[in-house]
Amino acid sequence: MRYFGVEEANRLIPLLTHTFSVVRPRVERVHAIVRELEALQGTGTEPERMTSLREERDVLIEQIHVELEHFQELGVEVKAADGLVDFRALKAGRPVFLCWRYGEPEVAHWHELEGGFAGRQPIVHAHDFAPSYLS
Repeated sequence: MRYFGVEEANRLIPLLTHTFSVVRPRVERVHAIVRELEALQGTGTEPERMTSLREERDVLIEQIHVELEHFQELGVEVKAADGLVDFRALKAGRPVFLCWRYGEPEVAHWHELEGGFAGRQPIVHAHDFAPSYLS
């Protein structure tokens, strides 16, 4: 399992920002398609239209998955396809998450493993988070 330091996580922010700028419109389109499919359900809409929307949705989901799987291979945990990620880190010897959201210029928050986004706390001292690599 990989643990990140703040500096190491911050080096990935430009790549994360670029990737999510590509992925976010696709995520929005998937949501729009889902809403449209729900609205068309039971309306007698021609099956070709429903099939076309489902196929478009599936292609977009696969594209999103391909774009984001590279980060998972690096040990970055993608929490939301619209731009929320966690980096495992060690703080005072215990595992926590460094947390970043699309649009933030750097990793500036952390939270407990079970705390989630709502439990984010500001990073006071970056050196409190030591990178480490475990097998």
